[in-house]
Amino acid sequence: MAISRRQALQIGGIGIIGAFGLAVPLGSVEAKSASRLDPRNMPRPYQRTLTVPPVLAPSKTTVDADGHTRHHYRIQQKLGSANIVPGLSTPILGYNGTFPGPTIKVNQGNRISLMMDNVLPLLHPQWGYRLDTSTHLHGSASLPQFDGYANDLTGLGYCKDYEYPNFQPARTLWYHDHAVHNTAQSVYSGLAGHYHLHDEVEQSLLPQGQFDVPLTVSDAMFAANGSLGYDDNTHSGLWGDVILVNGAPWPVMKVQRRIYRFRILNASISRSYRFSLSTGDPVTMVATDGGLMPSAQQVTSWRHSSAERYEVLIDFSKYPAGKRVELRNASNKNNVDYDNTGRVMAFDVTNEPVDTSGPAARVMPTLLTASTTMSLTPSQSVKTRRMRVKRDNEIWTIGGLTWDEVVKSGYRKVLADPDLDDVEIWEIENSSGGWFHPVHIHLVDFQILSRNGKAPFSYERGPKDVVYVGEGETVRLLMKFEHHRGRYMIHCHNLPHEDHDMMAQFSVGMDTDDVDPNHPIEASRPHPITPDAPVEEPAETPSPAPTETVETGGSTGTAELTEAATPAPTDPAATPPAAEPPTVTKDVLTITSARHRLRKDMTFSGTSKVTGPVPPGSASVTLYDVSPGRSSSKLGTVAINSLGNWSLTAKPGPGQQVTSVRAESSRGGTATRRVDTR
Repeated sequence: MAISRRQALQIGGIGIIGAFGLAVPLGSVEAKSASRLDPRNMPRPYQRTLTVPPVLAPSKTTVDADGHTRHHYRIQQKLGSANIVPGLSTPILGYNGTFPGPTIKVNQGNRISLMMDNVLPLLHPQWGYRLDTSTHLHGSASLPQFDGYANDLTGLGYCKDYEYPNFQPARTLWYHDHAVHNTAQSVYSGLAGHYHLHDEVEQSLLPQGQFDVPLTVSDAMFAANGSLGYDDNTHSGLWGDVILVNGAPWPVMKVQRRIYRFRILNASISRSYRFSLSTGDPVTMVATDGGLMPSAQQVTSWRHSSAERYEVLIDFSKYPAGKRVELRNASNKNNVDYDNTGRVMAFDVTNEPVDTSGPAARVMPTLLTASTTMSLTPSQSVKTRRMRVKRDNEIWTIGGLTWDEVVKSGYRKVLADPDLDDVEIWEIENSSGGWFHPVHIHLVDFQILSRNGKAPFSYERGPKDVVYVGEGETVRLLMKFEHHRGRYMIHCHNLPHEDHDMMAQFSVGMDTDDVDPNHPIEASRPHPITPDAPVEEPAETPSPAPTETVETGGSTGTAELTEAATPAPTDPAATPPAAEPPTVTKDVLTITSARHRLRKDMTFSGTSKVTGPVPPGSASVTLYDVSPGRSSSKLGTVAINSLGNWSLTAKPGPGQQVTSVRAESSRGGTATRRVDTR
């Protein structure tokens, strides 16, 4: 009997989604659930109160030689435990152990130094990949070495010092993990937090304090024991059946009868939303990714993709006390929707005394500010570049380039090379066959000139750094490459797409063959964690981490969700002094991905990290077919690069299906893994 895709999803939940693989575009898909929770543990809408993450306090404040104030912060990336599923605990990765991480607030012109400690386990407790990290402050014009470049990795026991200039106009930024090939799972596990940049213009126009509310919207699916489930549907995307706002499922917020400002961040790794109010009333859109719009826009709904930030004002004075107003999601093409993904959160209007202090308490602003980005004109452009976002042979590409090509070029290959202060038009065409792509360009803000030759939507007529490129759409973007020289990334912010392998780089005002004083990896290396500054703790200490059975690299075992004890440098080139260096070399070898499509292609990749003395000469990994039922055979030998990464690709692969593989490094490390044959 033939069944529809919807019926298949309803029958099997996440197992059926994984079986189908979604290797073709979804169209419009609905299902009942994705989680494998017992019904008594399944969260229900509007049973929880919205919580607002705490604002992080600096450990100290100093003054730079040029008179600028500098705030110093320290954050630990570590395991935590979240109360999301009734009756069960959910292990997470968190900044200071919480999701979302604490909010950082700073005034324009005040600089920040952030020490980011990695005290996570060596390997992810559930999914087995190395928990090296790279922190990206999304929306900041940071120098390349502080921008969270994907291969600028910080290993266990190490700290990366980040410097943030904060000279841009006021905006909603967010910080999140950006580690190469593992961004999706690490952000999904909890490594995300708000960062608010204020200035005098924004503070005079928009609500502040308790009436300025950050909303981090994400989605998740859960295993029966309450841990996060993960299925990215052959790297197409992950769509959970539970909507979270600030880490709580479908929460409720009590509001006074006045105007509130909501900074809405879509932190879902794949899902896009189409937000609206249950009353049908419009919201007032006042800011986009890069800050204030030239003028406020009244919109009844808006399309909101991963990593976009929209700031909206809602006037609750028009509703009587006792009224419930819901924030709803009508969704978009090529999402997977479930019974309750049409709901997001609710606002309950109270009769408490109204605080009318501060700006925009009763009257909506109209004219806002004309930013430098929105003042650019197409006539200023010196070059138009055209690029496509698409899927080529199971690999996601942008402009025909993949991140693997960038790495193999020694980080020299670029998608574009504008000079400093050049103005350019970038035309991005989505020909991926049915997927939407939120494209993020680092360093710059841009103006959306057109969408399929027509004016952009009213709600996106402000400075942006992420653009929703929908199915069959072509967008034209206008931007000025200012602030810094160096190499920066451009990528899809559907994070499974980014990880496989829709990410490239561009350079600004430099030749990548020249010596680069702001090299994104080498200019500022991580260093061993030192106890010379207090660590900001979360408001509540997470409960003791549980143990659970996890599948890692194709084998099953019991992993304790605790911090690993042995520091591991990110890169063999990082050789901090030690009082008593180990005398024994140990290679921790991992296989992070393994796939063989019969008569098509074969791809394997992984990492090799050494503790102890590094043997002289080059290192390599040899792969063997160890499929059950036949003799072991060699598949190939590949070099390990300077970052400890390796990969083997063959087109076509062996004529006999490989179902299990073993890796052996010349340094003595070994690893095995089952092979994905889809």
